[in-house]
Amino acid sequence: MSKKTIFSFKSVLIFFILFAMFLIFPNSSQAESLADVHKELLEYQSQPLERIKILKAEILKIQGLEEGLARQYGIPVYQVINYEMMLENNIQTYHNIYFLQKQGTTPSQFILEEGRIDELAEKTPPYSFLLYLDFIEDVENYNNEADRFEWLIKRTKATLLKNTEERAEAEKRFRLVNNTISNTNGNNLKHSWEIKEVKAKLEKCVTVNTLSNSTLSLTEKELNETKNTIAIVEPILDKIRENIKFNSEDFAQLNFNIMLKTEFLYRSISVLERKLEIGNELNNDLTEITPFTRFWISNEKQLIRDEILMVLELIEKLTSLRSVWRGMQDLIEGNLDMSGQKFILSRTNDYISDISTNIRLCVDAIQTIRETEQAVKRRFSEENPLITDGDAQNRDQFLENLHVRKTRYLSYLVDLGMIKSQYQDLQKESMRIAGQYHNEDKLNFLWGVSLAKIKDTELWYVGESPITVGKFSFALLIFLFGIAITRYFVYLFKKRTSDGLSITRHGNLVIQKFIYYTGVTISTLFGLWNLHIPITAFAFLGGAAAIVIGFGTQRYTGDIFSGIILLFQKKIRIGDEVIIADRRGIVEEITLQNTIVRCEQSNHLIIPNSKVLEGSIVNLTLNNSFSRTEVSISVAYDTEIEKAMCIMREILSKDRNVLNSPPYKILLEDFGESSIKLTAQFFVDIKDNLERDVRSSIRQKILAEFNNEKIEIPFPQSDVRIKSDSKEQ
Repeated sequence: MSKKTIFSFKSVLIFFILFAMFLIFPNSSQAESLADVHKELLEYQSQPLERIKILKAEILKIQGLEEGLARQYGIPVYQVINYEMMLENNIQTYHNIYFLQKQGTTPSQFILEEGRIDELAEKTPPYSFLLYLDFIEDVENYNNEADRFEWLIKRTKATLLKNTEERAEAEKRFRLVNNTISNTNGNNLKHSWEIKEVKAKLEKCVTVNTLSNSTLSLTEKELNETKNTIAIVEPILDKIRENIKFNSEDFAQLNFNIMLKTEFLYRSISVLERKLEIGNELNNDLTEITPFTRFWISNEKQLIRDEILMVLELIEKLTSLRSVWRGMQDLIEGNLDMSGQKFILSRTNDYISDISTNIRLCVDAIQTIRETEQAVKRRFSEENPLITDGDAQNRDQFLENLHVRKTRYLSYLVDLGMIKSQYQDLQKESMRIAGQYHNEDKLNFLWGVSLAKIKDTELWYVGESPITVGKFSFALLIFLFGIAITRYFVYLFKKRTSDGLSITRHGNLVIQKFIYYTGVTISTLFGLWNLHIPITAFAFLGGAAAIVIGFGTQRYTGDIFSGIILLFQKKIRIGDEVIIADRRGIVEEITLQNTIVRCEQSNHLIIPNSKVLEGSIVNLTLNNSFSRTEVSISVAYDTEIEKAMCIMREILSKDRNVLNSPPYKILLEDFGESSIKLTAQFFVDIKDNLERDVRSSIRQKILAEFNNEKIEIPFPQSDVRIKSDSKEQ
């Protein structure tokens, strides 16, 4: 091909692209107003099908120019694709508007035809149980429809609120871009593209607003009609409920239907079990297994096992429907007391929860089948060179089996939904009957059901014995009751000792601790016995606890054992005056971990028991509570010493806090620089007095008597001589 031909071809291609651009992006120097855009968009709302055709044509134009737009005008390809997606979304919204407009022109369809409602209203009692079951299902469908309409109204209002915010943002963006276009001369493709995107966004907001308002109007209308129908059918249901005649023919018909269904399911299990045996035999007979055969057999066997379990669950739930019907009969006829109603409601709640689990498993099984189908088509397609003719035939058969199995699971879902619906009807009947009692009885009924369900909740197992919330709570009550009794006995013992029982304060504490910990141990053992937990079950836990105590809590354990030793050793006791770590005080309490000493400054010294046991302790009252103390005073050298000592002796003899035995002493202790030091040594009972208080009292009395007798208490004096230089004088 010549260069001239190539050049001519490129010129034609460029001209075509530029011409298409001109069609899509006309000269925009004259920008349109936002009001014009809104007017145009509102016209589209009344003609959705015509607008759909225009949008589809615009999409087809752009799809042929995506690459050209990206190369020639710097518009990214992803931006063009996003614009196409916006147009597609608008097309979908216009379709919804069209369908909703069509639906709004047709009369609303009820679940029950008006003729059938009139027919039911004209029926005369007594009514059959089968009629009651059918009609209660219809009423439930109406209630479900009303709930769905209310949910749709709530969601639509939220959509309108969000759409209003998005519309305000789009209008703001339109004004900004439109202003830029108005101030630009010539053909500005980039801004023209922006204005097209903003207009698409505005169209989306307008269409969503139209669709939401139409949906809201129609849904509110449907909700009102549904509520009106409920107001008609609920009195009919009450009339049927009050005039039911239970007969054996109804139950025989229901049981016969269940029997046919279960027989069919049992036959299905037999077929599945036979297929499972064939799969096992095939797996054992094949000497050379291809990758597909291995995949096929393993998945087929697992799917068969899962389906057998699902069918067995379905049979159990179908069989349980007989108890539902009999429960409804007993409820309606009033044959159940409060406890019977609680039992039915509790069992119904359990079955509803169990059926919901089966439904989720069924949905998961359908998803597994779909994933298996996709895996077969992807990994073992006809293009795979490793697939033999036999594999291809087995693959097609396997895919057919998967499709049939999926259909069966859908039927299982329908059956489970029907069973769950009937259990929910029984649940609502129970709640309805509970609502006929007084408020107090109703509260007791609901509370009793909830409490019974909580009480039977299993926490764990010990051997074959389950530990439920009820058992654990009762064991806890036994333990707490034992603690309360133990504390009461401790209180009685303290009261007896305070009333004059001859026992030391330290011995009192030891006995109190013994009573308390014995009571705690007995209460714990009774609680474990109620839970049927053998003590041997704690042998392993005891060993593990010993290791933890030995390494993790060694210091605290040492303090506890030291406290026990201190309580029984009696080297220090409650009330003893001691000197520990250069601090003097009175022992107030000895716990299992600490010793508490009240010091002279009335603050408390808390010392770990291990430190007390290991350290040096001066116990001033180990053998008795006598403590020797002394008071020193100085007199002048010209004082009559005998007279001063006699005064001090007389003061000590008259003071009731000074003990006569051991006897006190008055000593001339020292000659000072300016005085003679006299010292009075005497004993006091520190259980009844504080030494410092006694010393203070003695000093006051000595000072008063010395002042009366004119005995001088000197203070240090010094003669100061000043020498001066003779030359200066």
